[in-house]
Amino acid sequence: MFRKILILTTLFILLFSQFVLAKDKALVVLDGQEALNNHKVCWYENKRYTEGAYIAVGDITLICAAKQPNFSNSDLAWLRLDKNGDIVYPKRGKSINVN
Repeated sequence: MFRKILILTTLFILLFSQFVLAKDKALVVLDGQEALNNHKVCWYENKRYTEGAYIAVGDITLICAAKQPNFSNSDLAWLRLDKNGDIVYPKRGKSINVN
């Protein structure tokens, strides 16, 4: 009986210490199969990032977002965030129309 209580107490302390020590770490939940099947990703330093991921490169914050927000099937790209956290889309070049 004493041995069971000792084992349960030890397990509780180990589990509790994991939560206390991990309070500053982000919890990442990922479905591995979905990540493998999802072809729309952003790459940075040979790592795959899904839509909505943030990275900091120097003083610039980037977000993995739709390259063309008006299309639901747009490819993903790294886009800059301004100081307010809004996405800064690149300016479009001038286009030539042929009638």
